[in-house]
Amino acid sequence: MRQPILSPDKFTEWFNSVVPGAYRKLTAEDARDMAECKLIGKYGYYSYNDLEVVRAVLQYEQFQNERSQKEDKVRLCKRCGRPLPENGNGRGRPREYCSECDIFRGRERYKKWHSKMLMVQSHR
Repeated sequence: MRQPILSPDKFTEWFNSVVPGAYRKLTAEDARDMAECKLIGKYGYYSYNDLEVVRAVLQYEQFQNERSQKEDKVRLCKRCGRPLPENGNGRGRPREYCSECDIFRGRERYKKWHSKMLMVQSHR
């Protein structure tokens, strides 16, 4: 059985080695703050359950960051890259092309479909 970890620095090293694909590296200060809030280290030592709690907290932090970036993101035209106007009434599917590029959308879709059909026919 594993020896109990008593120091936040050792817990940080252990966490970063066991969970290498985490959203970000855990710092000793993060571990101290979570211990002060009684999220981890409740019994005077750090255990595997504390590792899972920290992993969940980091996942939640990543989720919040992605959500805020998604809300701040300006939608751009797929063809020319200009910013698109906001949906006035908020109903329906949001626009993907600006008014100048909307005309060319049908041609692009037809070319894509036609090349796909040629590929299918050549494999017969």
